Amino acid sequence: MDEIDRDILRILQANARTSYREIQDKLGISIGTIHNRISKLKDKGIINGYTLKLNNEKLGYNLSFLIRINCDGKFTEEVLNEIAKIPEVCSVFHTTGEQSAALICRFKESDDVHKFIRDLNKKEYISRTNSNMILKEYKNNSFVEI
Repeated sequence: MDEIDRDILRILQANARTSYREIQDKLGISIGTIHNRISKLKDKGIINGYTLKLNNEKLGYNLSFLIRINCDGKFTEEVLNEIAKIPEVCSVFHTTGEQSAALICRFKESDDVHKFIRDLNKKEYISRTNSNMILKEYKNNSFVEI
């Protein structure tokens, strides 16, 4: 990967809908070169697809929480795979340290949070949860910015 590839990735990270023509205008390289480089980046697994970024607040998900859980180590993978299927759960991390895992979740109402945490604590292999409301996000990416 050279500087041209990085430039293409930076442009696409800013707006994945940027056309090849716009990339051509910004970088001064041919559309064929852009197409070939993006194809190679896809083949190498560097570009895994293009996603839609939604505004959680405009969808009514105004409450964000970091929830850490302790669970029986023999069942961690099973528990986390089950939790990952819940729509309000945005991220699931198996962690080291005092807790077994950390979740990033978004909710519409405080009652939704209360029910979610209560349901987590009822799960057979979860022994404890620790929840923190996220007051403000300064950065929230699941990828490294090029």
